[in-house]
Amino acid sequence: MQRLHRTARALGITWPAEQLYPDFIRSLDPAIPSHAAMVNACTRLLRGSGYVAFDGEVPADPQHSALASEYAHVTAPLRRLGDRYAGEVCLALCAGTEVPAWVLEALPELPKTLQSSGGRSRSYERQVVDLVEAGVLRSRVGEVFDGVVVDVDESDERRGVVVIHDPDVEAPVVGSGPLPLGTDVRVRLTTADLTARSVGFTLES
Repeated sequence: MQRLHRTARALGITWPAEQLYPDFIRSLDPAIPSHAAMVNACTRLLRGSGYVAFDGEVPADPQHSALASEYAHVTAPLRRLGDRYAGEVCLALCAGTEVPAWVLEALPELPKTLQSSGGRSRSYERQVVDLVEAGVLRSRVGEVFDGVVVDVDESDERRGVVVIHDPDVEAPVVGSGPLPLGTDVRVRLTTADLTARSVGFTLES
């Protein structure tokens, strides 16, 4: 949450300390570029979830923390891999028939498969964003931007993540000394490589 507050500040979005996260999210307008970037940053709070397949008794902890309620993986038909199996379970239950054997046989390994496919999906999406950011900034290498350091590498405090505004970009930043977390900084764009899909900044002294 602290990182998100720093990100909002970097993007020029007002987030009063007394405003709760759900209210803040609902106040954002994705049609505004800076707000769209903020919505994307907020997806970090949903990370770390996992799946548990079961046949019979409901698992001990079925709550989805972001929704604060029980959650089952059943959405639009074939929207995601898990729906191929969950949908068949629902059809069988509604029809009063046995769940197909091929579905039950696949359930034990399904969480592992979903985790793997989800990781690939997130990696693909991140690479698309990285490519767009590199394309937008490739003609501006050497320029200096205002930004805020939103994250610092625990193993090397000279490395971290900076968010700049106009264009709204989040990218790695390096400095000659420990980075000032949550502080307004000036950073120089040193890399915008389309082939490598990478953008990098250096902290100005």
